[in-house]
Amino acid sequence: MADSDSLLSDLCSICHVNPPKYKCPRCSTRTCSLPCTRRHKLWSQCSGVRDPAAYLKRNELATESAFDRDFNFITGIERNLERADRDADNRGIDLSRSIQSDDPGDGFQDLNAGCKRKHPHQGLVKGEAGFLRAAEAGGVKVIRAPKGLSRNKQNGSRFNPKHKSLAWTVEWVAGDGVKTVRNAIFDTCTISEAYDRSISRSKDQSASESVKEAKEDQKKLDSSNIAKESGVTDTPGEPVTAAAELEDTKPPQAAVPESTEIPADTTTDVVEQPLQQSATHRDLYFYLHRPRTTTKKPVLAPLSPSSILNEVLRSRTVLEFPTIYALPDSPETLAGQETSPFILEEEYLRTAGPEEIAKSTRNDGDDAAGDENLSDAAVKLQDVDEKRVLEVLKQDLFEEVPTN
Repeated sequence: MADSDSLLSDLCSICHVNPPKYKCPRCSTRTCSLPCTRRHKLWSQCSGVRDPAAYLKRNELATESAFDRDFNFITGIERNLERADRDADNRGIDLSRSIQSDDPGDGFQDLNAGCKRKHPHQGLVKGEAGFLRAAEAGGVKVIRAPKGLSRNKQNGSRFNPKHKSLAWTVEWVAGDGVKTVRNAIFDTCTISEAYDRSISRSKDQSASESVKEAKEDQKKLDSSNIAKESGVTDTPGEPVTAAAELEDTKPPQAAVPESTEIPADTTTDVVEQPLQQSATHRDLYFYLHRPRTTTKKPVLAPLSPSSILNEVLRSRTVLEFPTIYALPDSPETLAGQETSPFILEEEYLRTAGPEEIAKSTRNDGDDAAGDENLSDAAVKLQDVDEKRVLEVLKQDLFEEVPTN
């Protein structure tokens, strides 16, 4: 009987037929094959994963296998953290939601740890101070919206220490008024790249644009061929000889201004041509919104699609994060329309007085307003005559009441 028991203990604990080949890392059950291993997990509800917190004797700890198990456990944790950070970075998720206290020696934790905006003496959200410092170093003036407003909740801008750059939240406004907010737009990319990453183009649009580009290239080739053919067939005639004779007869003092004026005109034409070609991207013109102005219309500053975001935002003011308009109308079209819903920044600075511009740009203790335009009542009160109001009040207060 003892021999039979010993023989059964040396066999597979599931089928009791074959000698065991495998050992479960979780419960040390010995099995002979994969079907027996699966049957063991099903019967015993065993996961088959080694428990890193399981008790081990001292003589079992001082082994190479135990050291390898601990090393693999630690590296697995680091690998999972790196994968989670990379996934959050790719998806634009802000993981910095814990409050970082300014004075760590207070000995208490903030009860409102989930709030994003705190009182200055209670600290800022982790990563918010670094973002504000980086924005200030880049010459960007960030106006903070009050806590709880949608503008404040949507702001996921942060400083990325890995790339040493700012990852902005950018609001894109289309011509029909549709607003799209996208996170993780690095300030080292161009306006066109940021727009392509934020607003994906449809298949029909991409196909039509490729056909349009092919037609434009064909037109350029045809025009260049025509220019070459005309240059080869043309021969110098009488106008050239007449010009040469005039140059010989002119004094040297008169020839100097002509030689300086002609290159100036040609250089301006050469410089302006690429700017006009790069003024549109996907048949759209881009404009940066200027917040906190005294006009009811949005004030827009034209942008070039090839401009880099950090250069565009330098010496600018943004309300939490930048707002960029993508409109089908060019700046010339907007300036020529009398009933345009927008106003260009150049026109606004020319018409608005310096006092109004100074009032619109100040934000010391005025962040709680968070509004970009003045209310209708505030605009109407600017035209009220104070003397006339005072006279009416005197008549109402000191008018004699008739007695019956």
